[in-house]
Amino acid sequence: MKHNHSATIALSILALLGWGLFSYQYIKSKSKDNYVGIPYYKEAPNFTLTNHNGEKVFLYQFRGKVTLIVWGYTHCPDICPLTLSMLRDVMKELGELSDKVQVLYITVDPVRDTPERLKGYVPHFYERFIGLTGTPKEIEKVAKDYNVFFINHGDSYGRSESDTWATYLMTHTTTIYLVDPRGKLLITYPYDKFDSKGMAKDIRKVLNQQEERN
Repeated sequence: MKHNHSATIALSILALLGWGLFSYQYIKSKSKDNYVGIPYYKEAPNFTLTNHNGEKVFLYQFRGKVTLIVWGYTHCPDICPLTLSMLRDVMKELGELSDKVQVLYITVDPVRDTPERLKGYVPHFYERFIGLTGTPKEIEKVAKDYNVFFINHGDSYGRSESDTWATYLMTHTTTIYLVDPRGKLLITYPYDKFDSKGMAKDIRKVLNQQEERN
């Protein structure tokens, strides 16, 4: 009986040591991925939309760069311009590395946000930002693929006598999605993670990891 008890203790110690070693290796392997944003790790769904110059754009054409996908609309009174301004600060933080980053601004309001409208809005924040639109069905498809939610206040809650076609508001997901140079949806940034310095730090890390693979 004593022998069996000793054997049980020994096996327990070995199990604990094994688990400790596994935990150490796991933490060590993940330490390099200690991002400011939230790691996501999945293949980024491809899409085809229309840019603010009226040209068809495919997500995969930005392979080799870090792509930041953000959702909004040009009539947005607050979150959207703040988000684009923050992303402009990210580009400034990156300096020369900003050439390896592309921001795609996908509208959740394709009825009003024509290519012409986006062209007068998105590059205002940073000349290389690209505004994207499409048919309502195209936008809904991409939004579903990225788990993005949006809703038209007027259609959902009714309109008052003072509401007009040009003044309705949209509620939408504000998360920014980072797609790495290989096309992996690597990191997400919910609104409470919006930080230009932190995001620039993550992007540098992603670009450095890409260079190491090459």
